Amino acid sequence: MSRARRTNHTITALVVAAIVGATTLSGGAAAQAADYPSWDDVQAAKASESAKQSEVDQITQLLAQLKDEAAAAQQQANEKWTLNEKAQKALEDGQKTADSLADRAATLQASADASKKQAAQLAAQFARLGNGENVTSMLLTSSSGESDDLLGRLGSLSKLSETVSGVYATAKTQSNDAAAMSDQAKVAKDALSALADTAASSLADALAAQQAAVSAVNTQSAHESELQAQLASLTKNVATTEADYQAGVAAAEAAAAAAAAAAAAAGSAPGAPISDDARTLALELVGDIQAGRLTGAQPDHLQEIEWIAAGQSVENCGIDTQILAAIVVAVRTFGSAGVSDINRKCTGQIEGAGIYSAHYVGGGGHAVDFNALDGQGLSGADDNSLRLIAVLDQVMPSGSGLGQRQCRINAGDEPDFANFSDFADTCTHLHVDDL
Repeated sequence: MSRARRTNHTITALVVAAIVGATTLSGGAAAQAADYPSWDDVQAAKASESAKQSEVDQITQLLAQLKDEAAAAQQQANEKWTLNEKAQKALEDGQKTADSLADRAATLQASADASKKQAAQLAAQFARLGNGENVTSMLLTSSSGESDDLLGRLGSLSKLSETVSGVYATAKTQSNDAAAMSDQAKVAKDALSALADTAASSLADALAAQQAAVSAVNTQSAHESELQAQLASLTKNVATTEADYQAGVAAAEAAAAAAAAAAAAAGSAPGAPISDDARTLALELVGDIQAGRLTGAQPDHLQEIEWIAAGQSVENCGIDTQILAAIVVAVRTFGSAGVSDINRKCTGQIEGAGIYSAHYVGGGGHAVDFNALDGQGLSGADDNSLRLIAVLDQVMPSGSGLGQRQCRINAGDEPDFANFSDFADTCTHLHVDDL
């Protein structure tokens, strides 16, 4: 389905939900093995009460099935995400344990080496004190004063010997402890491989379940409004045909598109305030999408905006109000903008910072990547990027993230910030987050 067509269906739901009886969103694949009634089936069923009741029952069952499948898919996705979080936490804890044991083993070995060195130095001192002489002969032939001096030296040698023995014992104990700790570190490190495999597998399962959940939402959205219209035609004895339905949809789309365009135009009027309501912001952006002022990429994140505009809450596909506002500011400031990433958890993207990205953590949707402003590509250090940074720096929360730090430093264009805290990122876009 084309971008314009899909968005039209979304806007229709915003303005004429009462006409079609349910929210209409971007289209998706039909549910597997579902046999959806045609409008000819609906008209034929009106020939008898029994046939009509049978058709009503079928449509009612299909509506319930679509709702249940979407809910079940989302529940499964949530369960998979929970398992993945546990697996990722186990991997992180395992890595910390392995690192800690390795550090302790290294510290113990360093202490053992130091003790051995100290013992060697003491042993050398012992040898110097003894001078390799025959102590018994010296005691028998020496004068009284010399004997006293020699006995004093022997006392020192005895104490030194005890000290050497003690240091050697300490060194041996520390060396044994270091070896034992090193063995524990190796066991912990070996366990990381299994933990990593489990984490990777659980992440793949979660991503697949999330994509299935989004597909189920799209499938429900693609069929629910028409099924509701067919049900109304049967239960209210309205002589609605497929042509009537499509004509109503087309008229509603035209009215909704005009309303969205008007909302976007009002929002972009000089001095117009930036709303703090997510749906109001999303409605303005839908108008921008319709007019081609806001474009997406692949995977397509614009549907996340459309869902919000339609009042539809799709788990793991939300967008922070502050991020919606940043996109609105970008479109208003430059007349057009392109976004390549918003909520990666929704689309199942694992790239860059992966599961630790602001696009992903906490349900996702805490960041936006702009890949174009006023039709021009971005590097994060170009004139348009710098201009948008200056505008957003005044409205984003303190500590908000900004990418492409090294791109600006290399270009000699790193500005001072009021609210942003920047970091290195690829020089192919401009990253903004509110974390």
